[in-house]
Amino acid sequence: MKKNIRKVLALMLVLCASISGCGTKKQTTQEKTTSPKTAAKEVMTITSSKKQETRKLKKSNWIIELDPGHGGNDSGAVGETNDQPQEKDINLKIAKYIKQELSKNSNIKVYLTRTGDTKPELGERVPKAVQDKADLFVSLHNNAKGEIVDYDHGCTVLVPTGNYNKEVSQQAQLLGCYFLKYLEQTGVENQGLLMRTSEKNEKYPNGKIRDYYRVIHNSIEKGIPGVIVEHSFVDNDNDVEQFLKDDSKIKKLAQADAKAIRDYCLGTVKAEKEEKQKVTLIRDSKGKNNKYSSKKFKLYYIN
Repeated sequence: MKKNIRKVLALMLVLCASISGCGTKKQTTQEKTTSPKTAAKEVMTITSSKKQETRKLKKSNWIIELDPGHGGNDSGAVGETNDQPQEKDINLKIAKYIKQELSKNSNIKVYLTRTGDTKPELGERVPKAVQDKADLFVSLHNNAKGEIVDYDHGCTVLVPTGNYNKEVSQQAQLLGCYFLKYLEQTGVENQGLLMRTSEKNEKYPNGKIRDYYRVIHNSIEKGIPGVIVEHSFVDNDNDVEQFLKDDSKIKKLAQADAKAIRDYCLGTVKAEKEEKQKVTLIRDSKGKNNKYSSKKFKLYYIN
């Protein structure tokens, strides 16, 4: 009888171990089958719940001074043939189209340094912005081939070096990045930011070398972020054909400019990636000692 009981108990132990083992294998198999699905669900949940980073605007109302370069008896850059447009006329058209676009925003007010074929002196342009209590100064230009850079097409934005009034200079560089980003989207090749220092060893009040371009150093000295936007080359046939040939093409450049200004002023949603821009520093009149680098910027856009 005792032997029979022992046999029954032994048999029951074997059966329990067998059932337990099968259960473990079944659970393992099930985990291997469902784990990828579970992981995918988790990834999807994280992605969908990811919030966009935003910023609070420091200003709600902005005043912009647009400066159409040249004018009057100063035609600016000219093409190789008489039938190519003059820079002064293109600059003014861009300014008027930008103003038209920005007028759609009630909290952005726009002034121009000239509204017709006149020539304000260089020393009068930034003072006009100061008089209008402008928050930004944007000088509008188009380029022509020269010795100081190695490219003959595309867009570039001239910005201060940061040698004086550093915070304002950095804001000007940031503004320049917005212009390059949106002009590039129209198809213009992005040649990056350009800085240029005085060739006469002129100094800022802090003793550091001054920026070369008058409207740049004047705006920085007055505490206004100021840039010069070179949209394309009037002496490059391809640039003229694609971007300057008629008013509809010029208007597209102006719309890109307006978007750049709007996003700089009113953008609250942070872009997912930082924007990297090439930077060229010119230190002599022949471009023999140019310094090349790059810089990243955090951009915000209007949702």
